[in-house]
Amino acid sequence: MGLFGGKESEESKLEKAEWGKKVKLEEVKKQQAERGKKVRLAKLQERNADYKPSWDKNGVIQFKNEHIAILQRMWGSQVEFIIAFDDLTKEGYRCIAHDEGKEGGQSSGGFTGGVNAYFYFQKMEFVR
Repeated sequence: MGLFGGKESEESKLEKAEWGKKVKLEEVKKQQAERGKKVRLAKLQERNADYKPSWDKNGVIQFKNEHIAILQRMWGSQVEFIIAFDDLTKEGYRCIAHDEGKEGGQSSGGFTGGVNAYFYFQKMEFVR
């Protein structure tokens, strides 16, 4: 049936069919994207065992391998942080990004800004 109660035109039927195909195609694309996400996550999780032993969540040097390093600047460990930063620079790493971390609030004795900040390094010979 048409828009105003009359017979539906062939053009209208074709438009509905095309719209239905587009909706189905979008659903297929969404399903494929979700499968791709799950596969990527599974591949990352397979490699956890290779990286986790080198991870020190409470250390100034949280992680370091031949490609990347992550430093944590912690309250009370500024000198150790400076030494580690200097060593990484001498070894050819460059600080690529940093994250100010969590706010201290009441537990930081009234200090503002990040209580722990994270610094991400890449060894320059691997940057293309």
